[in-house]
Order: sequence, then structure tokens, then C-alpha cells
Amino acid sequence: MKMYPAALKNKIIILAIGLLGAFGYAQPPKVIGKTWEKVEKLSDEFNGKKIDKSKWNIDPEGHYELNWIGRAPALFQKESFDIGNGYLSIEVGKLKKPYVENKKYDKPMIYKYHGGILRSYKKTSVGHYYECRMKMNKTEMGGGFWLCHRGTCENKNEIDITESVGKLTEKTHKWAYDWDQIMHSNAIHRGSTCVKQVRDQKKMAPPTKNSERFYTYGFYWKSPTELLFYLDGEYVYTLNPPVPFNQELVLQFSIEAYDWNPIPEVGSMVATASKEDRTTLIDYIRVYKLKDN
Repeated sequence: MKMYPAALKNKIIILAIGLLGAFGYAQPPKVIGKTWEKVEKLSDEFNGKKIDKSKWNIDPEGHYELNWIGRAPALFQKESFDIGNGYLSIEVGKLKKPYVENKKYDKPMIYKYHGGILRSYKKTSVGHYYECRMKMNKTEMGGGFWLCHRGTCENKNEIDITESVGKLTEKTHKWAYDWDQIMHSNAIHRGSTCVKQVRDQKKMAPPTKNSERFYTYGFYWKSPTELLFYLDGEYVYTLNPPVPFNQELVLQFSIEAYDWNPIPEVGSMVATASKEDRTTLIDYIRVYKLKDN
């Protein structure tokens, strides 16, 4: 495949920062005249024995604003979460018996597998830096680190800091050929009966598959029109939202199913892999705000 100069330069940079990220933690970018202060209500090292329920909600229907239960065929459930050895973990797997949701959607939804979603109680907005060090599971399910809110019919926005899956299959949609080795970010002005959906999105390729080692994904919400993204502490690209993003959003981490990477009915990693391979690990989530020196 032909490699253009810009792509080659980007590949060299990413290989270099990949080596750096393997040995150290990333840090927020420097801002002249200001310093970063950690927002404790949105940060967690996950060193305790239990999930801090004053910060995080893991009940898919227990949040004060958001109550999505997951994209069929994978149900969000709080039982998928655990904490230990300094990590928050989300285990995927096959449900003991299918669950059918008859009330929430236009048609019945059948859930055969499980994942999980973590949501912050505190909201956040422009002027913050967000960082998560995590290792993806090795199954057909995936997800990542993102922000969203209920919003209104005219104005509902979402920022995906990173998302990926653990394994591709023969049924994976062709455009998603690289989603097991990717940093993909979205700035989505969601569509509804009131407005048409529009977005800005970019992606890049880390040195290894997302499930092979920990990566540190960062996002600086510099302004309503400038979203800067980082991998292992190094800048990789900027998104320019289609409308100004200045609302307060809920911070989230989810592992879910995607219709463009369908889970095989027989022999899926979700159903057959070891617990270790079915588990996504989150080392930490850290959020910072700027303050004057």
C-alpha cells in the first residue's frame, strides 16, 4: 500500500509515543499562565475495594439523567463490574438466559450477552482535560471513554474520546476493518425529529491492537469549537464540532455491542473466551480543570 509522507510521519510519531506510553503516565498539556487542578469528583485511581458510588453510577437505569440499557444483543448490567488490584474491570459474557425488553423501544429487544456502563454524577464542560488509561478486552464487544447528556430535541451532543473493539470477524462491516487497532474520536450533534445529525470525526492507528496493552487516551476541551485529543500524552488531532459544544455533559465509560461488528451466534469470544480475555481493565480516570497561576 502506498504510504504518503504525512501518513508516514504520523506513523513514526505514534510508534515513538507508544513506547513512551508503555513506561509512563500521560499528563495534561501545558497552558501558559495556568495550572491544572484535579477534579476529584470526576477522577478515580480505582485502588479501593469497592466502586465509589458517590462518584459513579453503574446501574444502567439508576442515573438521574441517562438510562440507556445497552444496544441489543448486549445488556448493560452492574454485575459486570468489579474492582481489585488497582483496576476497575468490566467483564462481558453470555447471559444465563435471554432478556427481552418489551417497553422501552418500538419493538421488543432481545439481549443475550452483557456488558456495562459507568456514568459520572457530576457534569463537566469546556476548559477541562480528561484522561483514561485502559486496556480493551479481546472479544467482539468494545466501547470506550465518552461524554453525553439527555439534551433537547434541537440540541443533543456527544463527544467520544476513544472507542474500539477487541476482535473483528468475517461479518464485521468493511469500513470497520481497523477497529481493533484504533483511536477513534467523535464530535456528534445528534439527529432527531428536529435536526439532522452531523459530526466531525478522526482516527489514528496505535502501535498495537487495543487489547494487547494499556493505552492512555486524553482529551482537552479547549473551547466550544476546538477539541484536542491525545494518545499516551502526545497530541494526535483536533476535532471541530459542527455546532458549538458548550453544554454540561456526563462522563461515561462503556463496553457494549455494535451492530457493525455482530457477535457470532456460535463460537464467539464473548461466549467462549477466558474471563481474562473477556475483561476490559481501567487503570484510572482523571479529570483536570484550569486555574490561574
